[in-house]
Amino acid sequence: MQRSRTQQQRAPRRPSWRRAVAVAATAVAVLGAGIAWGGELPSQLSSNWAGWVVVAGGANSHLDRHFTEVSATWAQPTATCHAGRKTFAAFWVGLGGYSTSSRALEQIGTEADCSSHGQLFYYAWYELVPRAAVTIKPVRISPGDEVSALVRVSSDRVALSLTDLTSGAREYTLTRVMRRPRPDTSAAEWIAEAPSNCVSNRCTPLRLTDFGAITFTAANATAIGSEGTHSGPICDSTWRQYGMIVLKRSSTQSTDPTTQIVAEPTLLSAGGRSFSITYGPTAATGPTLPCSATGPSGTTGATSTTGTTGTTGTTGTTGTTGTSGASGASGASGASGASGSTGAGT
Repeated sequence: MQRSRTQQQRAPRRPSWRRAVAVAATAVAVLGAGIAWGGELPSQLSSNWAGWVVVAGGANSHLDRHFTEVSATWAQPTATCHAGRKTFAAFWVGLGGYSTSSRALEQIGTEADCSSHGQLFYYAWYELVPRAAVTIKPVRISPGDEVSALVRVSSDRVALSLTDLTSGAREYTLTRVMRRPRPDTSAAEWIAEAPSNCVSNRCTPLRLTDFGAITFTAANATAIGSEGTHSGPICDSTWRQYGMIVLKRSSTQSTDPTTQIVAEPTLLSAGGRSFSITYGPTAATGPTLPCSATGPSGTTGATSTTGTTGTTGTTGTTGTTGTSGASGASGASGASGASGSTGAGT
């Protein structure tokens, strides 16, 4: 029987990521850390999150005061279980929860959990932190299923949707009101997570399931500001900041920092809408390429005008017949037409 998330002691999905100073001190663990394009943050370390995050500009921003929507598609990865070891892995999109002072997080996604007997459980869920997570029972998830998920927030109303595109099952939708606390819309995230076990206010990340790899595609965020709304990919130049998060064990016993990496995202695709997360360290090298934008096509130059045809000369008059008639004068050759001017390309 599929295990319900509500039967497990689960953490609010608030990332315990380290700030820039700590990342710089352990930059060797993340190749390319500390090197970033305009709005890109240096790679950050977390004890429970791996993926990418986008941060809104705040109160005075023209187009990204806060986010209103986040979405993506992914294929449910095939996980590996080991007898005698309980493991957990959650894959989701969400708004909020990124700041250490955040009190709320709105998210929806899928899971791959292993029991101590080596049994594997796949299922869908949603969570509106600080409320407990809820299993989406009408949706049955199988490995390889393509899943599309969306979180939309308007004032204190949160709308969630999840669709198993492979099974063809009906889209799951839900709307809830959050007032204490109100929804957090200061960031948008695309994450693979090691859920945590919480006692009172102390949370300890659980062992992450070996999920192999997962690829997020069609990643998109929508924000609103004083001049209207804007939608774009993770590395859209409108966003204040965006960055990679690497899941790393908190232990410092190993002298090789790469052995502590539990899950690591790849660089973004050229369009900024796709990336993968791999269980264990990967070989990400260098900063993310900026979002590509194809420039407009140049104007085609005007077609060149063809020169006029030259006039044909008149035929010479034939001389009269005589004993020795004079030869007729040859007609003058026609003048050659002027060459056409080449059209200038703009």
